[in-house]
Amino acid sequence: MELAIGAIGLTILMGFFGNVLFQRTNIPNTLWLLLFGMLLGSLHFIGQDFISSMAGVIGAIAVIGVLSDGGLNLDLKYVVSEGFRGALLMLAGFVSALIGITALLMVMGFPFLFSFLVAMALAGISGSVAIPTITSLSFLSARIKTILSIESISDTFSMVIAIFLIDFLSTGKLVLDSVPALTQGVALEVFSALSIGIIFGLLWGPFIGKLKKFDYSYAATLGALFLLFAFSESINSSGAITVFAAGIMLANAHTIYKALFPELEFEQLDQDISKTHSLFAFLIRVFFFVFLGIVVGIPELSFMVIGLLITGIIVLFRYFYVNAFIHFNLIKAPPKKRPSCIG
Repeated sequence: MELAIGAIGLTILMGFFGNVLFQRTNIPNTLWLLLFGMLLGSLHFIGQDFISSMAGVIGAIAVIGVLSDGGLNLDLKYVVSEGFRGALLMLAGFVSALIGITALLMVMGFPFLFSFLVAMALAGISGSVAIPTITSLSFLSARIKTILSIESISDTFSMVIAIFLIDFLSTGKLVLDSVPALTQGVALEVFSALSIGIIFGLLWGPFIGKLKKFDYSYAATLGALFLLFAFSESINSSGAITVFAAGIMLANAHTIYKALFPELEFEQLDQDISKTHSLFAFLIRVFFFVFLGIVVGIPELSFMVIGLLITGIIVLFRYFYVNAFIHFNLIKAPPKKRPSCIG
C-alpha cells in the first residue's frame, strides 16, 4: 500500500513540475507523464486485468474533465466567428494525415486496407491531448486557441469511421449500405451531441449562480456533466462533443441570456468554479496519461521507428497546409518570437 500511495504522490508532483517546465520550455507535461507510466508498466506495477477493466472508465473520465474544461475556456463569439476555419483546418489535417500515413505504411509493405485502417485511427487529433496544451500557451490569441480547439476534436470522427472499417475487416461485409449512409450517421451523431450539449449549457447555466450559495456547489455541476456524458453515449451520440459543447455554453450562457433578455440579470460563471474545474481536469489529465503509459508499456524498437516516421509525416504535411492557410489569410501566423507550425 505504501508503494501505491507513494506512486500517487509522485505522479501528482510530476504533473505539477511538468506543467512548470511546460510554461518555461513549451514541452508538454504529457510527455513526462507518459514516460513515467511506461516505466511503471515495465515494472508490472499494476495488473493487466485491472488495466483492461478500467481502461474505458478512466478514458471516459478523462474526456469529461479535459474537454469540458477546454470548452469553459472558450469565448462563444470566437467559436461562432472562427468555427468554419477550425472545421477547415480539421478537414485539411485529417485528409493529409490519412493520405500520408496510408502511403507510408504501404511503402513499408503493409496491405492497403490495413494501412488505411491504421491511418484512419491515427489521423484525428485527440482533444484530450491537444486542448490542455493549446489553452496553456499564453502567446496564442483567443482566436487561434478557438480554431485549434475546434480542430482537435477530429478524433471523434476518425474513430467512428475506424470502428466501421474494423467491423468490415472482421466480418468481410459492410454494416452500412453505402458511404452516404455512413456520412449521414456521423452527421446525425455530431448534430445530436451539439444539440444536447447546447441545451444542457443553456438550462444549467442559470442554476450555477443560484447553487453557489451552498457548500460544495461545484459537485452538482460536475455530477451533471458525468450524467450528461452517460446520457449522450447511451443514445449513440458523442459524449466527447457533448461535454465540449456544454462547457462552451456554461461559460457563455450569461452572454446569450443578456442578449435575449437585456432587462434581466444573469451572473457570469463563477471564477472559483472555473478554477476548481480546471484543477479537477488537471488531476484527471495527470493520472490519465500515466495510465496510458502503463497500457502502452515500452514498445519494441521497430514500432518506435514507425511511430517516429508517422509523426514526421504528419508534421511535414501540417507545415505545408498551415502555411497555405496563412497565405490565404484563413489563419494568422504565430508571433515571430515563438515560431510554431500550429498556426
